[in-house]
Amino acid sequence: MGQKSPGIIQSIIPIAVLVGMILFNVFYLGDDTLSGANQLALMIASAVAAAIATFNGVTWDELLEGMVKTITASLPAIIILLIIGMLSGSWMMSGIVPSMIYYGLNILRPEYFLPATVVLCAIVSVSIGSSWSTIATVGVALLGIGEALGFDPAVVAGAIISGAYFGDKVSPLSDTTNLAAAVAGTPLFTHVKYMMYTTVPSVLLTIGIFIVMTFTGAHEGGGDAVGIKDGIASIYHVSPWFFLVPLAVVVLIVRRVPAIPVLFLGALLGALAAVCFQPEMVSMLSGGDMSAAAVWQCVARGMFGSVDVVTGDAALDELVSTGGMAGMLDTVWLILTAMMFGGVLEAGHFLERLTYAITKRVKRTGGLVTATSGTCMLFNIATGDQYMSIVIPGKMFVRSYERADIAPQLLSRTIEDSATVTSVLIPWNTCGATQASILGVATAAYAPFAFFCYISPIITILYGWLRIKIPKLSEQHNMPERLPDTPV
Repeated sequence: MGQKSPGIIQSIIPIAVLVGMILFNVFYLGDDTLSGANQLALMIASAVAAAIATFNGVTWDELLEGMVKTITASLPAIIILLIIGMLSGSWMMSGIVPSMIYYGLNILRPEYFLPATVVLCAIVSVSIGSSWSTIATVGVALLGIGEALGFDPAVVAGAIISGAYFGDKVSPLSDTTNLAAAVAGTPLFTHVKYMMYTTVPSVLLTIGIFIVMTFTGAHEGGGDAVGIKDGIASIYHVSPWFFLVPLAVVVLIVRRVPAIPVLFLGALLGALAAVCFQPEMVSMLSGGDMSAAAVWQCVARGMFGSVDVVTGDAALDELVSTGGMAGMLDTVWLILTAMMFGGVLEAGHFLERLTYAITKRVKRTGGLVTATSGTCMLFNIATGDQYMSIVIPGKMFVRSYERADIAPQLLSRTIEDSATVTSVLIPWNTCGATQASILGVATAAYAPFAFFCYISPIITILYGWLRIKIPKLSEQHNMPERLPDTPV
């Protein structure tokens, strides 16, 4: 018996099961959902999808192949995540992040800290083209500064993510920027230029919201900036020379050296700095034994396991303690189960059925942009992968935009405005899970404050309905020949 195409209700059931279980976990378990409950929900939803697909005639081998394919695609992200765990541990032990916090507390003030955080993260992310690297380096330091100044970590994380994803979205060095442009068939700098129409208003509104929050009570007080600085200086050798390590990482990424070797080098430089410049810290963590074996064990543990520094100040202890690679394992587990779910949905043709239902009645420009945005968000939810939410909708809608006589830069911009920025709001998406692990703030906690990630798709949909800056394909020069008028 051949395969049957899944019905719309069949296609919705696995996603509804997943979302329902995730909401239940968040409501009853709070921050503990990443420890296994969400992973279990993804596996149960995968089993539901597999059962429906099998009923429709899809073989187990096809389902397994789909899971293996999506898991394989996620392996680079998992490797980066583990190396970021190494880097965060070595940079904390070596005094790099504590030095950044120490000097940041001399410059940043509560009255402008939140908007400054957005701007700083945006500048760094535009420069290096990576939200993940920005958050793992500058973002971690800014989170510590914000906590020392008395801000809610969830609010600070929202500001960090808003700035970092602005840069990820518009930087010519960003992989998502290049991918969205390539999928839609838009020249890279045409794509970047066209995104500015929606991205600049979005980030300005975001900065404005954080300014208003600053003056209406976002700063809770209670932070002891002087005490934090004194505490850092009492256990670390603090120096601006430590900034050379993150500067080297930024320069190498700007020069287009691949992220994995750069971050690995950054982690090793941090370990070397710990041995050379923080002997008191190493001695404290090794119990006073400074033999070669003990020093190696101490530094290695800082990169692969948890390091708890006891200073007598609970706030400072929490600030300078790290989890290393081991602290990332819950997120790795989450990514694997999310990819398994996405693979089953793809192999069972559930996503294909849902996207057809979304697009078949779209006629006006506003509806087309709304359908594109909604599909990108659906793929972020259903597949747990940012890249799939860019590539598949991009391929799916390209003919619809051509039939509507709309130039491809509207498609590439809509994809970036919707897929790139909303991925970090989904707890089981690779982006949402990773940033929650790096910052130590649950996705559900920071998501309400990641304003840029909400405003961006709203602005792009609004522009579509108001027909603002809608480029006509027929008016473009040197564009590729239009595709035949075939169904999506």
